[in-house]
Amino acid sequence: MKRIRLLASAGLMVAAGCSSSPAAGPATPQGKAVGVTTSTTAHAHDMDGMTDEEMAAMDGGADRGFSQLANGEEHAMGFPGAISPADRVELARQLVLAREVALQYPTVRDAEAAGLHRAGPFSPGLGAHYLSFDGAGGNPDGVMSDDDIRHPLAWIYDGTHPDSHVAGLFYMSPMADAAGFAGPNDTWHVHSNICLTTGADGMIDTPLGADRGATKAQCDAVGGSLIEQTQYLVHAWVVPGYESPEGVFSHLTSTVTCDDGTYETIADVTKVGTATTICKDGTE
Repeated sequence: MKRIRLLASAGLMVAAGCSSSPAAGPATPQGKAVGVTTSTTAHAHDMDGMTDEEMAAMDGGADRGFSQLANGEEHAMGFPGAISPADRVELARQLVLAREVALQYPTVRDAEAAGLHRAGPFSPGLGAHYLSFDGAGGNPDGVMSDDDIRHPLAWIYDGTHPDSHVAGLFYMSPMADAAGFAGPNDTWHVHSNICLTTGADGMIDTPLGADRGATKAQCDAVGGSLIEQTQYLVHAWVVPGYESPEGVFSHLTSTVTCDDGTYETIADVTKVGTATTICKDGTE
């Protein structure tokens, strides 16, 4: 229960192939509105009003299920918001530091040896999150200092096996208008109604799926604790080989797939239970 209480105060999001809710908030000093996507879909004049399925079909089926993960919120092609020369220099420095932090634990084996615990299953487009309780304080002022960069909430991996590789980092803040990283392109989000359970080994599961509208009664029935809303969250895909085509701070990345190279998930993620993956083929 101690870990559950810590997770509740931290507002942990265990991303199990779900859609996220943009966080509503005023514009920050950097000029970015939290939760307002700062990228625009490429070729928007051709794609206005198209469904995800239609865009996947237009792509000749190459989508491989990625748009189904996005649930209409993000698309594979995007265009970043304008960034000033000074912010670009600072962002480059911050991302180099974040990359160094990510590579401290290059594999799941390294993460577990350092005391990190898996939080939820592997999800295509999102990876597997390995939680650091040292990062649960979560950037209280919303400004991404070097110390904040060095203490992410989680390291993200491309699987749950000992030799699975690190792909990125996961940060958190209680601030609705977090300044975050330099520039306008780190759009933070929240998740709601997440049912969490913890095992004796410290692993955290989302037996009813993440952000799927679980009720307290449903969560109580599986012996879990319900997180009504997380704090504000952002991914940073900073590891070489996992640079996200959707943007370094995209919620979803097409670089993280199931073993079969698709993003296809089980039909009902609310029945994931203690499975380590939600991939349709059962692998990651």
